[in-house]
Amino acid sequence: MKKLPWKIAEPPVFKLVPEKPGIYIISTRQEVDHAYEVKYIGHADNLHERALLHWSKKEKNKELKEHIAEDYVMKFNYSEVESKADREGMLIYLHELFSPPFNTEPLPNQETVKCTIPGVRKYLA
Repeated sequence: MKKLPWKIAEPPVFKLVPEKPGIYIISTRQEVDHAYEVKYIGHADNLHERALLHWSKKEKNKELKEHIAEDYVMKFNYSEVESKADREGMLIYLHELFSPPFNTEPLPNQETVKCTIPGVRKYLA
């Protein structure tokens, strides 16, 4: 599988997050061991706008909004992925891998996703 190039933004500074489509992971640093735990996984047509929306008063996900407001040390990891089918495939794959607690929306139907990322496509088959 071709490895996706992941980048990190430290919220709430998102100047370097591109206005391009991609997939992203929001994680928080745990107080006990300082490891990061994945809390939310999403995809967007515009990563920059989506990052800003998550850290705004307009955020609709109540659990995520409360968690962000509690001022945890957080990371916004993202990777530019042009194809919507590839983003949806990665979304399904990462949900299965991490089981993020704050994702409430239903996932795309993996039987209809036409992902072209070889390792993810094999996983969905």
